[in-house]
Amino acid sequence: MNEGDPRGPGTVRESAGMMPIRTANETAERARALRAARTEALARRGLGRAEAGARRTYLVCACGAERYGLPLAEAAGVLPMRPCTPVPGAVPALLGLAAVSGRIVSVLDLARALGRPGPGAAPGGHLVALRTGTVPVALAVDRVIGVVEIDAEPASAGPEADPSHPPSGGMGAAAVSGYAPAGSEGGDFVVLDLPRLLRRALP
Repeated sequence: MNEGDPRGPGTVRESAGMMPIRTANETAERARALRAARTEALARRGLGRAEAGARRTYLVCACGAERYGLPLAEAAGVLPMRPCTPVPGAVPALLGLAAVSGRIVSVLDLARALGRPGPGAAPGGHLVALRTGTVPVALAVDRVIGVVEIDAEPASAGPEADPSHPPSGGMGAAAVSGYAPAGSEGGDFVVLDLPRLLRRALP
């Protein structure tokens, strides 16, 4: 130790470029706080995505007094009902062919496809064009009510549903994937499984 050094023998000398101990501790503490805040923000963002992913969106349509929900992702568009050209020998649910957005599509009466009694879709109703990977199809319905979101998975149709004993509205259970609860936005409705419905109606 130099004689002119005022610091005692127990003092740690700080050489040039060395960070003081207190400053280093404060920097480490700030880094830990930033990491914790970032982790919490990411957790909140992930929770928000999970909550948003739990919501289901449906296009709700009416056939008579019955209300049916189609997964919105499977609907390509809604148009006014238009005349159809009958197809000889077609199944009763197939109204015929119609031009929709420059394409010839098969028009399926939803009520008849579900086995409901009655005259079928009203002349002033709507066509719901579907996103199908094979033959272009549109559903004829009395009217489109609108888009509805529900917060959870629809209630299952249940194993007790028997296709040979259709539930209310004459609908076979093979075309039902669940039921939206009565307390959901827009009221209750039956959720349809479109692939199964089309397999049944268009063999």
